[in-house]
Amino acid sequence: MAHQEKDQTVDIEALKAQVDADIAARLVMEADAARQIHRRGFRIGELRILVSLDATSEVSPIPPIFRLPGAPAGIIGLVNSHGRVMPVVDLMKLFGIPHKRASTAWLLTCGRGDGAVGLIIDSLPERKKFVQDDEVSLSEIDHPIAAHARGGYREDSDIWIDVDFEKLFAAVLQVGEPDV
Repeated sequence: MAHQEKDQTVDIEALKAQVDADIAARLVMEADAARQIHRRGFRIGELRILVSLDATSEVSPIPPIFRLPGAPAGIIGLVNSHGRVMPVVDLMKLFGIPHKRASTAWLLTCGRGDGAVGLIIDSLPERKKFVQDDEVSLSEIDHPIAAHARGGYREDSDIWIDVDFEKLFAAVLQVGEPDV
């Protein structure tokens, strides 16, 4: 019996070293992840747009759009999404930039509930990952949407614009606190 106990001893120093190595590896992975910028990216014409991962909730084929006479530029109408009516924005019309619509366009729902807004996009969203070195100055972005951007990131020769859609939609839809 004494022989079994001797064989089952644990080298505490080796165990501590292994735990320390595991913790160090995890800290390196977490630090690396913290240096990365994760976004959802999609295209509208030649425009490459980024949104935060939690800013969108659904992508669907474009349902029937009910036109709104007299709506502000870029608001192309309303759609019924899951029993809720939401405005639909076409960024190219909003900024007065002509472009050929993709053969298959999509409706990207930004936000949830009563605050949801539909956005016409030309490609399905994909996860994008950038590092700080990929960041470009907003002054390098020659598009009016840059006024509503948090930043921009270079991927090869392309610049992806990180848009603050809450800010953009508040300006376009003129939503917010009334001036007193």
